[in-house]
Amino acid sequence: MEYSVRKRFASLLSFNAAATLWCAAFILAGCGGGDELNHSDNSPADTGPVSVTAGDNTITITSDTYDLTGMPVAAQWEGEVPSCMESDGQVVPVQSRSDGDRTQLWLPADVPAGESRTYEPSSQTNCGTSDFEWQEVDSDRSRLLVDGQPAVEYVHPEFDLSRYKETMKPYHHVYAPDGSQLITKGDVDGLYPHHRGIFYGYRDIRFKDDTVSTWSSDGDNLEGTQHLRILEQWAGPLFGGHQAAIDWRDGEGEVFAEEVRTLRLYPRSDGTMVIDVESRLSSNVGPVTLDGDLQHAGLQFRAAQYVADHTEQSRYLRPQQWSDHPADEELNDTEERLDEPWNAFQFVVEDQSYTVGYLSHPDNPPGGQMSERLYGRFGEFIPGVVIDEDEPLRLQYRFVIAEGHDIDRQQMEAEYAAYAASP
Repeated sequence: MEYSVRKRFASLLSFNAAATLWCAAFILAGCGGGDELNHSDNSPADTGPVSVTAGDNTITITSDTYDLTGMPVAAQWEGEVPSCMESDGQVVPVQSRSDGDRTQLWLPADVPAGESRTYEPSSQTNCGTSDFEWQEVDSDRSRLLVDGQPAVEYVHPEFDLSRYKETMKPYHHVYAPDGSQLITKGDVDGLYPHHRGIFYGYRDIRFKDDTVSTWSSDGDNLEGTQHLRILEQWAGPLFGGHQAAIDWRDGEGEVFAEEVRTLRLYPRSDGTMVIDVESRLSSNVGPVTLDGDLQHAGLQFRAAQYVADHTEQSRYLRPQQWSDHPADEELNDTEERLDEPWNAFQFVVEDQSYTVGYLSHPDNPPGGQMSERLYGRFGEFIPGVVIDEDEPLRLQYRFVIAEGHDIDRQQMEAEYAAYAASP
C-alpha cells in the first residue's frame, strides 16, 4: 500500500498570494512513496514559504513571508558535525543525530521575512544557552529539567490489570514553559481518565480475527501500550529528549506491534517552548488496520483537569478559513477539516493562561481529521491506516507552548512554515 504525500499549505496562501505559484508547482511535482506510510523522500525541503538547504558545509535558511524567531529547523548534514554555527556574527548551538548513513542537524532559525541567512561552522564550541538534565523521579517516571526547572515528564508505569486506568499507556506530562505547574492531565480522577498528557492510541485496531483498543479499556483484558525501554536520551545543547521503545499488546498481552516514540524539547529565548513528537509503528502480525473515530484515536493533547472544570475560559485559534467560526465553540467537521496544517488551544490553569499549538507535519499520511474539545483534548486522527511488517507508519507532530493568549494566526502560520521546511 502506498500513501501519497499530504501537503497542508492551503492556509498559508491566505497570507501570501505569491505562494500560489509555489504551491501549484509543488503539487505538480508529484508524490513520493516508499516503505513507510508517509513521504519517504527525506530530502531537505527547498521550496515553500520557508526553505532549509544544506550546501557544502553550510545551511541556508530562507523565509519569503514570515519572521522566524528561534524556530528549530533541521537539515541533512554530511561531514564533521560542528558544536556551533554562525551567520553574520550570530552564533547558535546545533545538535545532531545519526541514523545509519543519515545525519540530521538541528539549529534555531532567526531569519527576517524576505531574507536568507547562511550558517557556517563556528570556531566556538560552547554556545548553548540552556542546561538540560534528565532526572529519574522513580521507576515509573523520568523528568526533563531545563535550567533546573521541570519541562516534561515521561510517565511509564508497568501494566497492572488491577490499576488499568493508571497503567494502560505511557504518556508525556507537560509543564508550563516556566516550570511552575503541570498543564496536562495526569491523574485518573475527573473527566475521561484515559486522556493523559500527550498520548497516542486507537479505539479500533483490527488484525486477523481480533479487535483491540489502545485508546481506553474496561479493565477486563491486557490490551494497551507498554513502555519497554529507553533507546536514546539527549540533554542539550539545543534540545533535550529521548527515544522510547513501546509495545502494543492485545487482550492476551501478546505484542502485535512495536513503536519507537521520539520526543525533542526546545526552549526558546522568548519564553516559549517547542516539543516535537515522532512515532514509528510497525506490525508483528501482518496487516493491521488502525482506526477509531474523530474523538477516539490519534496522537492527542489533553490539558489539565482544571480546564475541563472551567471550559468557559477555553477557546480555539484556527487557520484563516475558520476565522468566522466562534472561537469558544467546538468545530468538528470531518468533511471540511481534512489535512489541517495546525490548530491551537487557548486555556487557563489556576489563573494562568496558556496557548498550545498543534502542528501536523506535511509528510503525515493524508486524510487527517482535526478533533477539538473545549474540555482540553485536541489533535488529529487519520482513519483507516494499514500497517504491515514491512510498511510501518511514521507520524510527526510539533507542539508550540506559550504563556498567555498573545499568539495570533500569523505567528502560527510562521511556526508551521518553519516546521514544514524540515524533513
